[in-house]
Amino acid sequence: MEKPDWLKSKGYLHITPSLSVENDWKKYYALITDEKLVEKYAFYPLMYNEIKERKYKKIDPSKHKNNQKTGRTHRFINNDGTFQQTAKKRPIHYASHFDALIYAYYSSVLYNKYEKILKNDTFLNESIIAYRRIKLPNSEKGKGTIHFAKEAFDEIISRAEKESVAALTFDIENFFSGLDHLLLKQKWCDVLNEKELPKHHYKVFKACTKFRYVHRDDLRVHKNRGKRRAGFDEKKLSEIRRHKGYKSFFYDNKDFRNAIKNKEITVYKNSFYKILDNEKKVNIGIPQGLPISATLANIYLLDFDQFIINELVKKLNIYYRRYSDDILIICKQDEVELIKKSIIQKIEESFLKISESKTEQFIFKKLAFNKKKETRLTSIKIDNLKEKINKPLIYLGFEFRGYNTTIKSTNLAKYYRRIISIVKRRANRANKLENTNPFNKKAVFKNQIKKLYNSPLDDIDSETHEIKQKFRSRSKFYLKNNGEFDLELCQLPIKNQSNYISYLRRCDKIFKNSRDQSFLKQVKKRHYIVNLAIKKHLNDKL
Repeated sequence: MEKPDWLKSKGYLHITPSLSVENDWKKYYALITDEKLVEKYAFYPLMYNEIKERKYKKIDPSKHKNNQKTGRTHRFINNDGTFQQTAKKRPIHYASHFDALIYAYYSSVLYNKYEKILKNDTFLNESIIAYRRIKLPNSEKGKGTIHFAKEAFDEIISRAEKESVAALTFDIENFFSGLDHLLLKQKWCDVLNEKELPKHHYKVFKACTKFRYVHRDDLRVHKNRGKRRAGFDEKKLSEIRRHKGYKSFFYDNKDFRNAIKNKEITVYKNSFYKILDNEKKVNIGIPQGLPISATLANIYLLDFDQFIINELVKKLNIYYRRYSDDILIICKQDEVELIKKSIIQKIEESFLKISESKTEQFIFKKLAFNKKKETRLTSIKIDNLKEKINKPLIYLGFEFRGYNTTIKSTNLAKYYRRIISIVKRRANRANKLENTNPFNKKAVFKNQIKKLYNSPLDDIDSETHEIKQKFRSRSKFYLKNNGEFDLELCQLPIKNQSNYISYLRRCDKIFKNSRDQSFLKQVKKRHYIVNLAIKKHLNDKL
């Protein structure tokens, strides 16, 4: 028996010990697949963390006072003088190491049964594209968002040869945090082909819906009389590694319970809820970040997907793709209102809601674009019954205007901000070093940041002319003669080395772009931006 794909160790810190699965995977496999053990197992609280993402939005003169600014900003001054930030917060909950393996196993069980349902219907199998392993034809490699975006754009081009076509995009509000528990339980049973959940499955279901969690920030060290949180207690973490031989925030369960008892940390309950008609609060939602979350999100919408396939795809010949909570429909213009109504109504039957602000409608048709009256396929966005020509359809990180495809502009802006942020950090370090020692050379070395704006170079063997295998240093525990544990470096092979530039090259390859149409043209200013950032933050021209 080979080691299953889902049986993988994770390197993150948690309230329980890290695991070394590679050598003892059969032992862990036997424990996790023991149904009686899972029935009685007590899951640990999850670890909560937030991913913050700045959103740059246009200033609305009727609401904001940022008259001195133009374009977009991530911080508004409202008319009442208050500040408003547009940062999007994405809550992530991740499980302790052994718990994560249990979730991963049950995810694989559900995933395999869900796949059988999808493959019974070709249309259904082609339409659900998120959180699945979909192989390329005649290849072991899988499809990604680049392939899915190209297929959708090719479909628009193909259909627009005969007549103008419409494209609709929908977004489901609060997808993971809005799942109804009773419906989720029913779909779980349907996928297993059971009337009631087996006890071990029900235990995992309860762990996903009635979850508890601790804040990762509560484990940080408090400084300045508790007003400011700094890093973690590195001394304690080092002692645990040295004496126990694993990475963890706590020595053992007793240490964890004492921390709760002494109110050093707080254990919270599921905070997702909805208010019923009788004003009663009912918990809903599942945590985003568990190995099973993506599979549960897919099986939850199985009825919705089947309805769209049977009533719209097969009867009206529409093109339907769902990538998690993002829905794309390509259809005839006179079918738009019917499809909108059907999507919104069916989603509400799943106790979810379509975001009105993110619902967009486009028309693609051939329009004249020069004095010679030559035509080309052009996108027209319908916004409040107004037509906006050349407004792109944004899908899976790309902007499609009919006659060309580009990388999403906000993704490019994020890439440039990341370059400037890293240059700024290194420049600040160089400035501090100069203050402590005037003889230190004040410089930011491009060689240290070139992996951001240059494609990774292949190391070619001079004799065989083949690409050399690259390795990454990782540490593992070993027991010393004195009974303590220490870390030793080991070399692990790197499968693929990639960055944003190599991603753009991959986009060019899949879209079969020529040099003139290359996505790389969109980042041609990256070297200029690096030089400009270095000059600005070093306060010196190099």
